[in-house]
Amino acid sequence: MVHKHINFLILLLCITSVKTLYSQIKTSTHNVMATISNKEVVTKMYQAYLNQKQTGTLEQYIDFSYLVTFKNINKPLLSAFPDIRFTIKEIFEDGNKVVTVYDWEGSHLGEYQKIPATHKKVTVQGVSIYEFKNGKIINSTAIPDKLSFFTQLGMIPTDFISKHAAKKDWVYFVDEFEVPAKSYEEFKIKLEYNRNLIQKLKGFVKDEVIINTDQSDRFTIITIAVWESRQSLEEAKKNVQREYESIHFNPAVFNEKLNIKMKRNTFSYTD
Repeated sequence: MVHKHINFLILLLCITSVKTLYSQIKTSTHNVMATISNKEVVTKMYQAYLNQKQTGTLEQYIDFSYLVTFKNINKPLLSAFPDIRFTIKEIFEDGNKVVTVYDWEGSHLGEYQKIPATHKKVTVQGVSIYEFKNGKIINSTAIPDKLSFFTQLGMIPTDFISKHAAKKDWVYFVDEFEVPAKSYEEFKIKLEYNRNLIQKLKGFVKDEVIINTDQSDRFTIITIAVWESRQSLEEAKKNVQREYESIHFNPAVFNEKLNIKMKRNTFSYTD
């Protein structure tokens, strides 16, 4: 009887020791993840998940609330281009946002966006924006060069791309707005006015507008205007300023009046 009690106590001690060790390992891993920067989280996610397809590691980088959505966003691309490999050219961190300038290459071996496999190898450039909370990604937006992508797949004539292909001296002018829902319609009018204005200016390449409406009381709006060069961007700024002065429009006053918060960044490729 005593012998059985001793065995039971030994077993209990072993279980307790294992639980304690597991807790220490888990805490240590959490602390390590908590100490690395958001840029490092994104870099590790690119390498482990996008390049090496280690799906089991994704929870280390993506918040649980966004995990399924993130998988669903990337699954079609990763399935259609099984040998896809991303290379981060530039990476920037600003507050709880991380921006990557990247390219990826891969072979089109499966259907993608209703396009049957072409077995062509393509290289695509793009920009992605990641939003963080507590050290994990809670939202993301990808802006690939779709024109070049579809041209390489043979969906667009090659002579069309010659005028619009991505150049390394392109400059990305990125504005991020936090707009109260009640101010959105008035903001939208000014946004469309501004887009129509810049699209006519020399050196303009293309633009994108991304809207996040997850919050009912406030919208996050990101605008990305691409210019042929930094010089063309500076000339465009002067032209826009002259236009604003002619119509007596002051963006700072407008934003303050509507309680709009704005952040601005300029990005470019580097070798």
